[in-house]
Amino acid sequence: MRTARPDQINDLLRTFGALTWPDGRQTALDLAAARGWSVRLETRNAVRFTTNLGTNDDRARAFVLSDEATGGTLDKLTVNVSDAVKEAPAELEKAYTDLCALVGTTLGAPVQVDRGTLPRTFWDLENGGRVGFQQLSDIVIMILLSRDAADLARDEERLGIDPNRTPGTGHEGL
Repeated sequence: MRTARPDQINDLLRTFGALTWPDGRQTALDLAAARGWSVRLETRNAVRFTTNLGTNDDRARAFVLSDEATGGTLDKLTVNVSDAVKEAPAELEKAYTDLCALVGTTLGAPVQVDRGTLPRTFWDLENGGRVGFQQLSDIVIMILLSRDAADLARDEERLGIDPNRTPGTGHEGL
């Protein structure tokens, strides 16, 4: 199973760590352009990109909070960093574990580890944002949370709110 190369992951880490919050839509566009990514679709609340990370699912998504004055504030960025596979859970778990270990060598111990059915691991960045990986059912994604989104996650952790809850379904697990 292919994953993004270590130099590509380290480049994203450096870039994510250099952001200043609040950052906007243009920051996501500039980040993508600097890496040779192309815009697939741009809407009011999102930008979808095609990356060049060498995996069989080369998508990335920037989620933007609408703000007429600023053109939108970047809230979250997700990047597919492994091949998408349907029937290889052991390979997918290894890709997730290896990517987390790679980031751990740079950022140290993670601040959040959720070992549920869709495990995820996060590290805080010095700029207040948060970066991590999540193993989905068929792919591993890298996630950047803005300072505001990371602050919300930190508040939820402090309050003991279950990160695996599903709001609005009656299974909030508060």
